[in-house]
Amino acid sequence: MKKLLFALFAAATMVSAVYADPLFENDVTFHISFDDETVEADISEGSEKIQTKFGNVAFDNGIAGKALVCGKGGAKIRFHRSDNLNFDRPGTIVFFYKGVGWDTFGKGSRVFFWAIESSAGYIGQQLANDPKTLCPCQRQLFTMFLYGKKIPNKSYFTRLPGGKAGCCKWHMLAFSWAPGQIRVNADNTPGKSYPLPFEVTEKDFPNQTFSIGNNQDWPYLLDEFTIYNRRLSDAELLDIYNKTMGVKK
Repeated sequence: MKKLLFALFAAATMVSAVYADPLFENDVTFHISFDDETVEADISEGSEKIQTKFGNVAFDNGIAGKALVCGKGGAKIRFHRSDNLNFDRPGTIVFFYKGVGWDTFGKGSRVFFWAIESSAGYIGQQLANDPKTLCPCQRQLFTMFLYGKKIPNKSYFTRLPGGKAGCCKWHMLAFSWAPGQIRVNADNTPGKSYPLPFEVTEKDFPNQTFSIGNNQDWPYLLDEFTIYNRRLSDAELLDIYNKTMGVKK
């Protein structure tokens, strides 16, 4: 399916909102901004419609428009992978998130961001389950390979910048892959690369859907979820962070 772009209008307030193309748009295979308060993708090389949803779909003020409400009381949404997310070529996933009430929520489990969920081959990212007494902003990010027939169970741990001082603020995460390596970028810091002792291909993930957001555990907002068909550089990801966060040069 060709790319779909939507012009957005905030009719309720009679104030028009202009859809902002993501940076490096020619390399985007999937992008959802939630600004039109739907769960259809704004740009998609494959299907823009959801495959299924879990929980309650709701929206709140995002980093630049609207964002998806996730965690307890929110939603997980699942999209078709075909032409949207492909592991036979290098790529990058970029998204923004903000904890909601994490400083007062109490105890909770993981913060699930995205995954290809399958008992025959899983890949995804989440903030760690433990220690449950710590706010998620003080936990490590897990990038996980699980249940694969060829790929061994493996988790890569990344300590994120900000710590407790970054609680309930907007953050960017980016996951990039290429032959022999993955990389995690957080906010405006240089990425951390991890060598892979195995090859990653489409055959390793038989489930033809991918999930974003969550409908349980710690509440948060998810915004500007984008997939690229190449590995973005540190400099390009810094540009995305600065543009989206409104950082002035």
